[in-house]
Amino acid sequence: SYGECDRLAKMVPAELKMDLAKALKQSAELKTAYDTEEVTRELLDKAFVLEDIARNSSVHAAGVVIGDQPLINLLPLKQDEDGTIVTQYPMGPVGDLGLLKMDFLGLKTLTVIRNVCDMVKQTQGITIAVDDVPLDDAKAYDLLNKGNTVGIFQLESGGMRDLCRKFQISSVEHITALVALYRPGPMDLIPDFIKRRHGEVAIEYEHPLLESISKETYGVLIYQEQVMQAAQILAGYTLGGADLLRRAMGKKKAEEMAQHRKLFVKGSKERNNIPESKANQIFDLLEKFAGYGFNKSHAAAYAIVAYQTAYLKGNYPVEFLSAMMTNDMGTQEKLKIVLDEAKALGVEVLPPDVNDGQAFFFPASSKLKTQNSEPSKQAIRFGLAAIKGVGEAAVKGIIEARDKGGKFTSLTDFCERVDSRTVTRKTLEALIKCGACDSFNETRASMFAALDRVMARAASAAADRVRGQVSLFGMMEEPAATAKVEKTAQLPEWPQHELLAHEKELLGFYVTGHPLTPLAPLLEKFCLHNSTTAKTLTPRTMTRIGGMVGTVQQGMSKKSGKPYAMVTLEDLEGTFSMLLMNENYDKYREHLVSGKALLVVGEVNNDEDKPKLFPSEIMSLEDAPRKFTKQVHLRLYPAHVDGAKLEATRALVEAHRGKCPLFLCFRYPDAAPVFIETHERFAVAPTLAFQRAVDELLGEETYYAKVDTSAPERPKRAWERRGGGDSGGDE
Repeated sequence: SYGECDRLAKMVPAELKMDLAKALKQSAELKTAYDTEEVTRELLDKAFVLEDIARNSSVHAAGVVIGDQPLINLLPLKQDEDGTIVTQYPMGPVGDLGLLKMDFLGLKTLTVIRNVCDMVKQTQGITIAVDDVPLDDAKAYDLLNKGNTVGIFQLESGGMRDLCRKFQISSVEHITALVALYRPGPMDLIPDFIKRRHGEVAIEYEHPLLESISKETYGVLIYQEQVMQAAQILAGYTLGGADLLRRAMGKKKAEEMAQHRKLFVKGSKERNNIPESKANQIFDLLEKFAGYGFNKSHAAAYAIVAYQTAYLKGNYPVEFLSAMMTNDMGTQEKLKIVLDEAKALGVEVLPPDVNDGQAFFFPASSKLKTQNSEPSKQAIRFGLAAIKGVGEAAVKGIIEARDKGGKFTSLTDFCERVDSRTVTRKTLEALIKCGACDSFNETRASMFAALDRVMARAASAAADRVRGQVSLFGMMEEPAATAKVEKTAQLPEWPQHELLAHEKELLGFYVTGHPLTPLAPLLEKFCLHNSTTAKTLTPRTMTRIGGMVGTVQQGMSKKSGKPYAMVTLEDLEGTFSMLLMNENYDKYREHLVSGKALLVVGEVNNDEDKPKLFPSEIMSLEDAPRKFTKQVHLRLYPAHVDGAKLEATRALVEAHRGKCPLFLCFRYPDAAPVFIETHERFAVAPTLAFQRAVDELLGEETYYAKVDTSAPERPKRAWERRGGGDSGGDE
């Protein structure tokens, strides 16, 4: 069964180049299962037969084979399912035949770099020769050392961000080393490497001649080239011979290794008078490092691109983020990460605008502003092509009409100047709903209601132009310049939640606001962490965190056969995920409604720098005050202390009776506050409704909730609830 195979798989040590024989030696648990379980023995015996046999043929994603004559003359070829010609030989024999194997990697990052340079030229008149940027830029290194690596090539993952913060990079050589180390195998060296970097561990060399080779990497051999250099300097290997040694070490070829060991020991003795025992010791060291050594030229190429992206982000953040957003336009999750990064860097993302926007994300004019914000010096305008339902042809037509005739002055002017064959009714609805027509200074509700009339008028005008006639209606109206600024009948704007819902639907994000903004005081008051601060928590920390339900992915566990749900929640800082399984799924699934605001109590673990929560309790965010308020204080000022007000306050308290202690805090000028704890019969239910009623009667500064801020208790495991029989401990 799947569960049985999963049990055995977890017994295999998680090490690089692990095989079954080694696993049986290292894992006592697996060895016991093999010796005592008949089914396990039969399974592993069959696995031994199948081990190292190719399961299927596959093709290198970017590999190209080059020969000095047609390849059909040199090796067998075939067509894959896509019709591409591929070799029938594996990569080893292809190399043994003397054919050149090349990897051609297409990097979107290079497109981002080019687009940033083009935007900087267009917006600031600065020409950036990206291959000639200074390699000692303080802004670039400051950005890396703070862990602000969103969009930085090779350094974006949570682990890499943490490594950059701990290591404190000051050169491209440092980036090269980190790129080479952050892989399975050498990753175990990272803690020691950081200590060596900061002088916390003494750097020692197996032989003085190794210092010149490994001083740059603090005495640690992390590159294949260093192994080759050591063989050349210590034992007199030629460059070609050193490469053969590297290949033999990397592939663990025992016979070749034995031959090279003899050559190395002999050469070290003859060339540098190194004793046999010491030479063998050094050879063992080289063999260890060669097993996971990374090609330095490869790492350096990555490091240069990583530095270039850091330089551009540090010096031209608006252009860099604009290019990143355009690059990730088709992937909502990636785009959300860049939008959150823009927010963290103080760069405002403005809604799309037919009068200011380009096809893609672009630095916005500092004179423009959103409905609820002051002009921003650093702003990015949402790309028109990123609006759902607005096609490439429509965007092209809008920009061409604007370039030809200037900015659009009204919805009527817009509809008359664009081609209705590409800018359809569906397109117009999308533009209005997402806010792209807000610069006409009319409510979205008004423009949407007038759409039929405006489109009919535009169609009539277009027909007249085709016939070369002037309509009677046109002769009677104002001159054309006046007609262009005609306003539609003003209607009240749609409710805020409806405006935001349209933005979410068409842009994938909330741009001009957030549905949680009205609930921000609750989030701040009753949550112990948010999606940003939760990233710093140690694994298995219990916390309280709130957010709005986004996506809900439901499925059936292959292991237990029970349903589960992976939920994405969003707060005002970012996103986090939540996994519900077993009894939690059954208990709380009614809360899994998109757009619902929740407060979650649970255990947090960080997955690739994104918090993942395993909940023990879930409730509506509006129920948090009732659950976590320890005391309610009413701050009473002289204006409140009159017969009518006190009587109204008493009636309000009696209408919201509960179990939470009520304190009255009397505040008078030039006197210390006086606290009075009321009788238990005046205990209240600390609900949001009670707070709003107090605010309405006495003013918004009157109500104060004293909240329980202690860390939640960890829930008992199932075996603990059953009485501890399965714990394995003493009774």
